[in-house]
Amino acid sequence: MYTRRLSLSERDSLARGDRGVVLILAVFAVVLLTVLAVGITAVVRPELLASRTSLDRMQSLFLAEAGLHQARATLLYDDVTCDSLFDDWGTLCESPLDLPQPAGSGFYRVRVYDACGRIDVNRTDVVALTRLTGEAEAAAAIIAWRDGGGDFGPAEDGYYASLPQPYLPRHGPLQTLGELLLVRGVTPEIFFGDGDRPGLVDLLTVESTSLNTDANGNRRTGLNEFRNWSEEKFRQSVIEKLSGVITMYEIDEIYRGYTELVDAGTEYTSLDQLATAAGLDYETIARLVDLMDVESGLWTQGKVNVNTAPPAVLAALPGCSQGLARVIAARRNERPFVSRSEVAEFLLGQAGGPDAFLQMIGHVTTKSSTFSIESMGWTETGHSFRTVRALVRRRSESVTIARQTEEDWPLPPLQESHSWR
Repeated sequence: MYTRRLSLSERDSLARGDRGVVLILAVFAVVLLTVLAVGITAVVRPELLASRTSLDRMQSLFLAEAGLHQARATLLYDDVTCDSLFDDWGTLCESPLDLPQPAGSGFYRVRVYDACGRIDVNRTDVVALTRLTGEAEAAAAIIAWRDGGGDFGPAEDGYYASLPQPYLPRHGPLQTLGELLLVRGVTPEIFFGDGDRPGLVDLLTVESTSLNTDANGNRRTGLNEFRNWSEEKFRQSVIEKLSGVITMYEIDEIYRGYTELVDAGTEYTSLDQLATAAGLDYETIARLVDLMDVESGLWTQGKVNVNTAPPAVLAALPGCSQGLARVIAARRNERPFVSRSEVAEFLLGQAGGPDAFLQMIGHVTTKSSTFSIESMGWTETGHSFRTVRALVRRRSESVTIARQTEEDWPLPPLQESHSWR
């Protein structure tokens, strides 16, 4: 079979054709790989960013928790003789906690608020709430939400059930202050504040516990502790605890007032009854109020710390006015009150003081055991913030967390307009 040999020019032509095909295939492969690389990058990049964001959020959370633990340690080793804004956790101390603190690869800021410097929404009455909100109907609705009664009662339940997205009132202690936004008549302006008027979020708390002890740390004597005691046993007990502070005549008057209250179907329910039922004078009562109380346990609920409460909170207390609240705030910012008797003596020295003293003194304290902590953490990149909010209870050997929440928003800077804190 005859086979023709290709000439040199023909072989060169075929070689060039093969190289062209190879070049086209190579270009196609490069384009394909480029498209694949772009596609993979488009898919992987969000995942990488999400991973980075998740890592930043986790680091920010750890930093925020570091601030929370520092605040708890500060509270644990704080002097509990009295609590004021001059303490290491307070806003008037020499080195406030609310400054950026470096930690590892980021920073944290932490704030501590005295929950006893606010009014306990679960224990207050409609009068105080009306003073705080400026709206009588909103105050009554809060009471109805909490207790299921008041001026609204069952009719209020019907209002909530008729809403486009119905719900029912709690009819129990509020768990968070944000719950107030569900209450009829509590507007965002009332809750968050409007201009120079502070909001309920800065004036109320869902829990406030304080030590029921005197300036020396001794448990106060309860006015009703002797309900099953004889008069002689009562005398002996009071003499042991209050020797040098009260006379035998005054002891007999306290007991007589108690027996008359019992005969009327009640007992001591407020310290001002030492004047009305027992007939003691103001000076004697002022000496006794740091040593005696209606409640007899080691802990007491719902008392407001005059050393830390904003003027708006003080003005909402029975017998107090806005003018008197400002006077109290000015005095405590110069020198904190160390005992309830010192508060009583100060009130007696003010214009209209005796009436304010009798109404206020059973609602105030100078010690606190419940605090609110806000701690924000962020990484060096500054792309992620994490804020932890906790309600803590301080006891003799621990500061435990009662409630804790987390959010991705930074803490706003402290402003002069928030001086009510």
